[in-house]
Amino acid sequence: MTFNRRAIDGFGQRPVMYSPEILPRLQSLLARLADIDFAFERDLESVSRGEVDERLKRKERAILRTRHRDRRAPYLRDIAALQARIYDASGREG
Repeated sequence: MTFNRRAIDGFGQRPVMYSPEILPRLQSLLARLADIDFAFERDLESVSRGEVDERLKRKERAILRTRHRDRRAPYLRDIAALQARIYDASGREG
């Protein structure tokens, strides 16, 4: 997922105030991403410790990476949409 570079460069120059409707949603999305990332790392570690041959481990890790990317995608889209709303509300281009 890519973000608008100008939006990122300008971020932090002045405090960003999130509306009461956006902040809880953003926090929820970020928490969900953290949960997904934690589960992914745990699963990778489990595969690495497994006693199957390396070829099967590589295949399983590839499956886990694809699943991880697919699980994260809708949350990243939602965050990008919230980011656009934040910048629209603040009068910035984004």
